[in-house]
Amino acid sequence: MKYTCPVCGYDQMDDIAYYENGDASFELCSCCGFQFGVDDDVEIEDSIFLSRSEAHDLYRSNWLKDGAKIFSDYAFTPDQDEGEPLERMILQKQLRRIHIKLES
Repeated sequence: MKYTCPVCGYDQMDDIAYYENGDASFELCSCCGFQFGVDDDVEIEDSIFLSRSEAHDLYRSNWLKDGAKIFSDYAFTPDQDEGEPLERMILQKQLRRIHIKLES
């Protein structure tokens, strides 16, 4: 079974992002590089943290601004390399999975 990243919509993760009890899996998304249980622990002020959803939104926004670069070439076909921008058509399809519309 494969799982979908709630940050970028990549649907080939080996483990779920969060278990039913709320614990993070520490899975690392091969597409965007988000690590659940690490990158979602964002302190914005002394002992005040972003919610997971807010952390996902912030990470996604920064990832998109940086060109939506592929974190690991393991994630895609041999013609798509680590550090290269994700093809726009693939990016749009992934983001639709998590109900995010890519702005033009």
